[in-house]
Amino acid sequence: MIKMTSIVLPPMLEKDKYSSLSASEKGEYAHNLLKEILKLNPEGLTVSQIDAAIYLEHTSIWHHLEILASRADCLKIKRGNVEVYFPNKVIGSLKEFDMEGEYYHYSFELVEDIYGKFVRLQTREKGESSSAVDSGVIMRADIIGDIIKSLTKIKKQYLKK
Repeated sequence: MIKMTSIVLPPMLEKDKYSSLSASEKGEYAHNLLKEILKLNPEGLTVSQIDAAIYLEHTSIWHHLEILASRADCLKIKRGNVEVYFPNKVIGSLKEFDMEGEYYHYSFELVEDIYGKFVRLQTREKGESSSAVDSGVIMRADIIGDIIKSLTKIKKQYLKK
């Protein structure tokens, strides 16, 4: 069972000002707002908790939280039939390890969530702004060596040139 607690909210646009935004501006606003709400509520939140506290539609809240989770900007944990979203707090930049591939930019950061510290790898299309992340993954420090070994084997066995 999820304990319903009060939510800490950041300053928000008035509903009529939000309504006057273009569709893309609404999406960017919702994305940034939900990211900030999660930061202010590190104990985790459900879509329903956020829905009860703000004027965004339930489906919009769910949609943007799913995007944040797919980019490793937050952690989604299933608890029974409810999903709880937790912030992934950036605790350090690893810009010196960022890479440019042929099609994608790969960026690294240290993040922390309820389970501890991780390395986050995010990708975005080459030439896109740093906020245009396509996907992300977090990796615990204790398994990074095993991940590297697995990727090396995969490269040798399946990606021979």
